[in-house]
Amino acid sequence: MKKDCLIVINNLSGNSSKIDIDALKNKLAVSYNSFDVKYIPEDLGVMGGSEYAGVAVCGGDGTLNHIINTTLPLNTALYYIPCGTLNEVYGAQKESTLTLVGHAGKILFSYVCATGTFTPLGYAVDTKSKKKFKALAYISKVLREYKVYDINAKLNLDGKKIEGNYTLLMLLNSPRCFGFKFNRLYHKGEMCLLAIKSPGKNNFINKVKIFFPFFRSFFIGFSKPYESKNILFTPFNHLDLELQSPTPFCVDGEKYDIDKTIDINITKLKNPIKIINA
Repeated sequence: MKKDCLIVINNLSGNSSKIDIDALKNKLAVSYNSFDVKYIPEDLGVMGGSEYAGVAVCGGDGTLNHIINTTLPLNTALYYIPCGTLNEVYGAQKESTLTLVGHAGKILFSYVCATGTFTPLGYAVDTKSKKKFKALAYISKVLREYKVYDINAKLNLDGKKIEGNYTLLMLLNSPRCFGFKFNRLYHKGEMCLLAIKSPGKNNFINKVKIFFPFFRSFFIGFSKPYESKNILFTPFNHLDLELQSPTPFCVDGEKYDIDKTIDINITKLKNPIKIINA
């Protein structure tokens, strides 16, 4: 017989200390009579929680990524309570249910999978700094990550073949990233590609050159598909991406080395996740 509900709190998340456990239990008491509370990293093996009827996980974007990539029995109810430093998407939303996620090769992602300029910010900031300085911990490293990348990529975008060298490749299942709500084209469950061309080497002149495409993309944003000499922004159903070698990607704030050939699309979660702002 399954136990009632497991509550997992990721103490590595920036705002985990603000979680009111009693308030959360009261909110879930409609469905459950008893609760076990575990903590990460003290109890690293608890994320699965397969013996429970419900699993409620409190953490940041990376924690949510681990939830969607964890295999659980189909009848397990899942809950996610945002308490990370940024919580790019779900921290600002009203309660909802996450059913559709991005699928990149073997990895699922809730809102972003990206490589290139600025993307290491998602995983380069240490836990101690995030807990102490919150969002300022990321801002302090912005200049260090302002680099020009030269990523050769072949893209098959819904049958349209494109090849080029890019300083940013971003697969986005969200209205926002980097703290900017720039994707006004977003509809729930729709995937978008943002690709910014590379001018070449990482030097001062080329850093100046990429400033304008980044400003256009993130400060002005998009309300419809857009294509120029240096920017491609478009929704898609299926993308085959070929890189020259395995490449580090920021996936929901976590670092993953993505195979040099992957396919990207939208997939439906086997276990929908109820988002709770407690």
